[in-house]
Amino acid sequence: MDGARVSDSGDNNVPLPSNCNAGLNELDCVLRNAGWLRGFRMDNMDGPQVLGNQVASYVDGATPFIEEKNDILTEIVTTRHKQESNYVHQGWSVGAATTTSPWTQSRIDATNRYNAGGTWTTRRTLAIRLRAQVLLEDLTPAPEFVAAIEEALTRSSIFEKFQGVYRTLNRWGDVVPLEIEMGSSLTFTDTETNFVQVGLFLHEPPESSLLANSYACNDDCQLPATSFDNFSDVSKIKTANIVRKGSANNMEWSDGSWAMTEATRWRLIRVLMASPTINLLSNDLQARLTDLYSEKFSYAPSLTIGSIGFQHKIEDDANNASRTISSVEIHSTNEIIGLSIKYLDDVVSRGGRDVGNRHIFALNKGEYIIEMLTCAGNEWLHGIQFITNTGRCSVIYGALIGTPTISKSKGGVLVGFSTRSKKHPEWDYLITGVKGIWSYDLMPSIPKENDIYSDYFGATNQCQRDFSDRELIGNSSSMHIKNVEVWAGGGIDGIQVG
Repeated sequence: MDGARVSDSGDNNVPLPSNCNAGLNELDCVLRNAGWLRGFRMDNMDGPQVLGNQVASYVDGATPFIEEKNDILTEIVTTRHKQESNYVHQGWSVGAATTTSPWTQSRIDATNRYNAGGTWTTRRTLAIRLRAQVLLEDLTPAPEFVAAIEEALTRSSIFEKFQGVYRTLNRWGDVVPLEIEMGSSLTFTDTETNFVQVGLFLHEPPESSLLANSYACNDDCQLPATSFDNFSDVSKIKTANIVRKGSANNMEWSDGSWAMTEATRWRLIRVLMASPTINLLSNDLQARLTDLYSEKFSYAPSLTIGSIGFQHKIEDDANNASRTISSVEIHSTNEIIGLSIKYLDDVVSRGGRDVGNRHIFALNKGEYIIEMLTCAGNEWLHGIQFITNTGRCSVIYGALIGTPTISKSKGGVLVGFSTRSKKHPEWDYLITGVKGIWSYDLMPSIPKENDIYSDYFGATNQCQRDFSDRELIGNSSSMHIKNVEVWAGGGIDGIQVG
């Protein structure tokens, strides 16, 4: 990491703007340009979005700490995910960029955008002219923000409460900055591999034609000497993201005058600390939000806590439960060997093993799994079927052997599995049972959610013809049984429902 390069000038008497909007002093105008005390949305993959509403104000007698500066420095920051890289590119520290509440993480997951992993390097050259800092306890939330949260919590259903909170955060912001720096900056971000090549290029033009083709060349393909601190130079690099803040034109980044930008052109160049906006609320409101969030998910059948024996495994999708399922992949023979979920943002969660017959049950846009039929016996999970909110049923994967069970949760949509596996004496690990993880913030109501299923009575099924009348019924609320015919001798040979 480059060491900080601080200018020799000891002049910290940086002039403030000479004019501003009516009713605001000069310092207030500078801070307002930086989004001070306003909320920022953090659910956008490309970067933070400042909002127009002021989400906080100072408590009586409190003031921010303001420090005028005249520092020039460079820094290099390494990030491991694309979204984090985009936020750092916009001037946010890694700590500030990853300051999120569970509510914000749910909003991020709801965008269904893929957050690629990798290594990105960001190099920032900054002329810092002003630093502002405030303590969280010195801020009070805007009354309108409080009222919107309180109104959301009065809604009748869990779904409506969640949507009300999401809308409030969308309007008032996910976080509020607590420490910022203003001035001008030039920021360059690229993948780690490209950045290393660029570093060689900026100090000594490359002779490799492969590397040369990555950058703009003149007619003779002679690459000029360049600098990270020159906007015209770095803008020739085709693979990089570049952002300039606080300077009026490119020339200032060529002749060095960018370091003396007047205060009227200062911009927000770094966010060092931030806090979730819900932390502005009273302890009582925060506790009510915590209680509500704990109702977002549930396990059905209910999760039981017990010991994990030798040669047993448990795999759980709870960390992905804010995402939305795109498809389910099943690996089976007469037993279920593996269950994998692909989410809309391309994240894949795997349970069990990827062997045996491979099947995929893909969902259409706006389609969710709302019921599961499972069949287990002799320690193993033998069969599984999925039913969606459109009334569509999958085939029965595996075999209908053992005791059939319907799994569903009123108002809930399937978002993950909790699977148990055990090592078979001949066939390695097989799944012994599965519980669904159900979320209550995706649909306002679920078709046939009030239907009640009885427990299964009778002997366990053998591997005969598989059937389920759920496909015939679909989402009908009026279909009913007129008569039942049963053929039996020593055992029940057949059932016909009319």
